[in-house]
Amino acid sequence: MPFNPPVANTPLRTRPAAACLLLLALTLPACTSSGPPEGAVADVQALVSLQPAGAFYRDGHLLIRYDFDEGEAGLVAAWSPPGSDEAGHHLRMAVMDIETPLPATPAELARDWEPVALFGYPRWRALVTALLEQFAPAAAGEATLVAIRRADFVVHRAPDGALRVHPLADGPAGLRIGRRVSEEAFSAAAADFLQAQLEAAGEPAALALFAVAEDELGSSFVLFDFARRQSVFIAPMPRADAPHEQLDFSLRVLGSVSVQGHVLTVAQQPFTFANRLFWTTAQSGLAALPMAPPPNGDIPPVSGAAPMDVVAWEKALDKLVGRDRYRGSMELLIDGEAFFETLLQAVQEAQRSIDIRVYIFDRDDYALRVADLLKARSQDIKVRVLVDRLGTLAAGHAPGELAHETRNGAAHSIVDYLRRDSNVEVRVVENPWFTSDHTKVIVIDRARAFVGGMNIGGEYRYDWHDLMVEVRGPIVGRLDKDFEKRWAHTGAGGDFAFALRALRPERHAGPAQDPAYMDLRPLYTRTGDPQVLRAQLAAMRAAQSRIYIQQPYVADSQVLAELIRARRRGVDVRMILPAEGDSKIMNSANLVAAHMLISNGVRVFVYPGMTHAKAALYDDWAIIGSANFDKLSLRINQETNLATSDPRFVEALERELFDVDFARSTEWTEAAPVGWGDYIARVIAKQL
Repeated sequence: MPFNPPVANTPLRTRPAAACLLLLALTLPACTSSGPPEGAVADVQALVSLQPAGAFYRDGHLLIRYDFDEGEAGLVAAWSPPGSDEAGHHLRMAVMDIETPLPATPAELARDWEPVALFGYPRWRALVTALLEQFAPAAAGEATLVAIRRADFVVHRAPDGALRVHPLADGPAGLRIGRRVSEEAFSAAAADFLQAQLEAAGEPAALALFAVAEDELGSSFVLFDFARRQSVFIAPMPRADAPHEQLDFSLRVLGSVSVQGHVLTVAQQPFTFANRLFWTTAQSGLAALPMAPPPNGDIPPVSGAAPMDVVAWEKALDKLVGRDRYRGSMELLIDGEAFFETLLQAVQEAQRSIDIRVYIFDRDDYALRVADLLKARSQDIKVRVLVDRLGTLAAGHAPGELAHETRNGAAHSIVDYLRRDSNVEVRVVENPWFTSDHTKVIVIDRARAFVGGMNIGGEYRYDWHDLMVEVRGPIVGRLDKDFEKRWAHTGAGGDFAFALRALRPERHAGPAQDPAYMDLRPLYTRTGDPQVLRAQLAAMRAAQSRIYIQQPYVADSQVLAELIRARRRGVDVRMILPAEGDSKIMNSANLVAAHMLISNGVRVFVYPGMTHAKAALYDDWAIIGSANFDKLSLRINQETNLATSDPRFVEALERELFDVDFARSTEWTEAAPVGWGDYIARVIAKQL
C-alpha cells in the first residue's frame, strides 16, 4: 500500500534493517556505509546504503547527489515545469534513474542549482495525517474519497470521533462518499499546509523533498516547489523484464496465437473458427480500398437545420439492426475517479454475483488491488472474470506506465493471480485469426451493470479521459445474457454451449418499471453483423443539424467519407481526438484523418492528453460503448455499445461530456503537417 497513515485500523508496516532503502537513508544515518557495492553503480539498489550529500533543483530537473570513496553518482528525475502563464497548483509525475558522472560539478551545483531541503518519511506521514484530519467529515456514515500517490483512500470518523482511513477497496460498506479530493487538490492543500508549517517552525524552504515510505513499487519521493506552485511525485524507474521473463512472454504470445488461438479453438469452436476466417478476410479487403473522393465545390456554411425526427429514426433502426430495445436507465461516469469509486462500492455491496467482461485486466499495482478485492469477495459470492487473452497478455507485459508498475513478486499472469488462493472463476477468450473480445461490461447481482470503454488498470483510473455508464433496469438482463453466452463459449462446450445458452431466457433482478427508465438499444460488433458500424453510418447520413464525436482512434475510410458528406450538406460536424494517444501508428492515422476532415470543413478538437472515450451525438440520438472508429472495432472484434434518443441522456451527454471537452480542448484551424510516414502508418492503421 503506498501510504499507511498512523490511525486506528491502519497499522504501519515494519521492515528489516537489512532492507534499508534509499528514502530512509535520508533520515537514518545508521543505514550508511563507506562505499557502494562492489562494481559500478548500476541501479538504485546500489545507492541504498548511502547517505545523500545533498539534493538540488534546476529547470525541471532534480538531482540527489551521493559521494563515496570511488567517486560520485546521483539519482535524477526530470519533468516539464509549469509555464509562467499557467495558473494554480500543478501536479507533475517523474521517474528516478541513475546518472554518473553527475551533470554538474559540486561547485556548479552550489552556484547554479537551488538547494532542496530533505525530509524523511516521519514528516511526510505527519503531514498526510494532519491533512486527512481536515478532510474527514464530522457526520457518522459520511466519508471523503482522497487520492494520494496513485491510490484511493476512504477517510471517515468512527463513532468516537477517531480518524479512520481505508484503501477504497477495503472501505466499510454503507459509507456515503460526499466529497472527493483529487490528487491535484490534495497536492495543492499539502503544499500550502507544509509551507505554513515550515515558516511557523522557523524552517523556511523554497523546495522540500519528502521520502514517502517504500511500497511494492520501491522507493519514491514527493517534491514541493513553493515558488513555482508545483508538486512532483517521483517514482522508481519502471522495472524491465529480465531476459528469462522476456523469453517467457514471447513463448506465451506464441502459445496464445498458435496453440490456444487456433489449434484448441478449431476443436471447441469450429463454426466460429471458419466464420471468422471468412469474415476477417473479406473485411480486410474492404478496409484496403481507398476512400471515396469528397464532393466537389465550396464548403457550405452550417445550415442550422432542425434535427431529424427521432421517432422515425428509431423505426428506421428497427429495420436496419433489429427491433431489440429495452427499458433501463443510464448514468454517466466520466473518468476513472467516478467509475472506479462506483464500481468498487458496487463490488463491496454485491449480494449474489459479480461478472466482469473486459478486454484488458492489467497486472499493475492498481489492477492488483482490484483483483485483491475480487478475491476477497469470492469467499462469499460468485465472482467470474472473462478477459481477452491477447489484450490482457500484451497489456500486462507492455512497458510500464509511470507509477503503474507491477508490484514485486506479483504473478506474471493476472489469470493466475486471480485464481491463486481464491474462488474467482476466470476464463480467457481466445483469438482465432487475431480477433478479440473488446467489450467492457460488468454485471453486479443481475441488477446493475457498467458499460463503456474502461478496462481494469492504472491508466484508466488516473491518466486517461474515458467514459462508462451505470445501467439499471431490464436492459441488464440482456447484458447478463450476453455475458452468459460468452462465458459458455469460452468453456469446453464452445460453439455448442454458446448455442444452448442462447436459448435461455434473459434474467433481470431489479424492478421492471422506474421513472428514470428510457428506451435503450444494445448495438454490437459481431462476426458477420457489424451493427455499430451500420447504425452510425446511417446516422451520419440521416443527421440534419449536428454530429459530435469523441474517439481515440479514427482510421475507417467509410466513416471519414460519410462525415465529410454530412459536413458538405451543412451539418455541424465536430470531432474530438487525443493530443497524444498510446499508439504511434494510430497517432499518425488520427493526424491524417484530422487533415482530411479540416480540409472539408469539419471542426477538429484536440483533447489535452489521452482521451479513450467513445461517444457520439447524431442530432438527438446518442451512442456510447467500447467500439473505436477503426477496422477491428467496427468490423472484426466483439463490441458492445448502447444507444438512445431519450432527451434526458442526450442532454446529459452533451452537457457533461461534449460541452466540457470542447471547452477543454484546442481547436485545430489547420492540421499539423502530415509526412509520408504518417500516410504509411495510416495504411497500416486501416487494418487495425
